[in-house]
Amino acid sequence: MSEELKQAKAAAKAAKAGAKALRPFYKKKRWWLAGAVVVIVAASAAGSGGTTTSNSNSDSTASPSDTSGSTGDTISTGFGSKDASADIVDFSCGSPDSIGFSYPSITVKNNSSKASDYIITVTFESADGSTKYDDSMAIINSLQPGQSTTEEGLPVSDIPAGAVCKVTEVSRTASN
Repeated sequence: MSEELKQAKAAAKAAKAGAKALRPFYKKKRWWLAGAVVVIVAASAAGSGGTTTSNSNSDSTASPSDTSGSTGDTISTGFGSKDASADIVDFSCGSPDSIGFSYPSITVKNNSSKASDYIITVTFESADGSTKYDDSMAIINSLQPGQSTTEEGLPVSDIPAGAVCKVTEVSRTASN
């Protein structure tokens, strides 16, 4: 009986190993690890790029339930080569919808002489700036010179009352 028990255990282990080997690639730890490394490298590269410029578009801040926001005191140009913060015409934090998501709204006018692409980052943080709650991003493609458009950013949720939002990065690059 001891031999039968050993064979049953061995068969169970073999079945488990076979099932593990047949899992799809996205359920294997090594792929998640590789993906995490790629995300960390990309975030590091995006966070360290660009320069910071002063901007005095607005000194007001707003809670997520208000309709106005701030472009802040300093806005990074990201990977864009020129300061495009003056291209922000209007900005609002957005109000939470029925499921608690807020969508910041950004109106941009292309003040350059060429068609441009924009990546705009909005940060939600505590009023004193000591706690960062979330970020949102809006992407605008192929905006022609003199054109303006309004784009909603990615949704954010669980933003506490009294939090403020501000534009922290405006990257403008030439469209292809």
